[in-house]
Amino acid sequence: MADVKKRILKIAKLLRIAAIVSKVFVIIAIVVTVLQIVASFSLNAPIFQGLYDGNLNDIESLLGESAVFTGLVESGTLRGIDPVFRKAIELFITLSSLIVLLGYISFFKRLVTHILKEQQPFSLETAKRMRKGSYALLLLVLVNPVLGLLMFLLMRFFSLIFEYGAYLQEKADKTNRIQEEVIVSLAEITESKSEQTGQHIKRVSEYSRILATQMGLGEEAVEKLRLASTMHDLGKLMIPSEILDKPGRLTDEEFAVIKKHPGYGEHLLHSVEGDTMTLARTIALEHHERVDGRGYPNGEHGEEISLEGRIVAVADVYDALTSRRSYKEAWDSRRAYDEIVKGSGTQFDAQVVEAFKAAYAEIDATRQKYADVA
Repeated sequence: MADVKKRILKIAKLLRIAAIVSKVFVIIAIVVTVLQIVASFSLNAPIFQGLYDGNLNDIESLLGESAVFTGLVESGTLRGIDPVFRKAIELFITLSSLIVLLGYISFFKRLVTHILKEQQPFSLETAKRMRKGSYALLLLVLVNPVLGLLMFLLMRFFSLIFEYGAYLQEKADKTNRIQEEVIVSLAEITESKSEQTGQHIKRVSEYSRILATQMGLGEEAVEKLRLASTMHDLGKLMIPSEILDKPGRLTDEEFAVIKKHPGYGEHLLHSVEGDTMTLARTIALEHHERVDGRGYPNGEHGEEISLEGRIVAVADVYDALTSRRSYKEAWDSRRAYDEIVKGSGTQFDAQVVEAFKAAYAEIDATRQKYADVA
């Protein structure tokens, strides 16, 4: 659904440009037609003679023969009328056709602009606008009955498609809301598992958002990462509290137990569906991997680790360093900054570290904003 939405928005941008260009050409054609109407009554005026003789055929070939004018001719209504007035009537009908066309192009431009402004093509409002616009298209029947009816039916058909798209979008949004609520609940459960983590999960998700934005990820990808990163430590639910909250240094055996939490997190999320949940599973598994291959649980190297996993790795370690734990005091923020920079290319991805350096002022402000209450 998201990919379809992106494609429609991209097409909408091109259509908006096409509508603007078309509107300019139609306005020019209207001006020329008005001048031709004047010329039809002033054939002796040199300024109009060339305009009248040279441009009329171009407009007629552009629009096609007017159904109204053709009907008048075939019915004999125009028989006996002065040729000048007859040509004037034809020009008036052409002018009316151009005005109808201009109105349709203006409507179409407003519709496309609305879609781009809302960034939501699949909405009941868009479908409603299309239905209203379809009635205006019936006026094209005056110019060409077949074209007018075809355009009317096409607009009605597309309004139904967009209405169905709005229904699917609503279902997708509802699913996303439920998924987000589940994620937040799981994050809160994980955070309550240990008495010493405080707002660690919140800070890591915000640091991850800042880093992803700095690295140029799109808005949707950034939001998905922000949510998914809140479950990076989900596997700690399976670790005994006496190990998580143990004061002092862990034994090798206890640390081996701690190192199992990425695998536990991946297992807990293994059967959960949804793009965000899938990303959360990846992050839970990879956030302790190192680009030099010395991380855990799988010892992955470099780009074998997902970009999201490499981003959360930096966010997680920075917050761990600057936070108080039962086995250590919080590091000074500048010392933690230097430690992250020192790990560039070994523990951490170099590009992520560069993003960390560039966005550090915002990261540090976020650290202070969500600081644990003493």
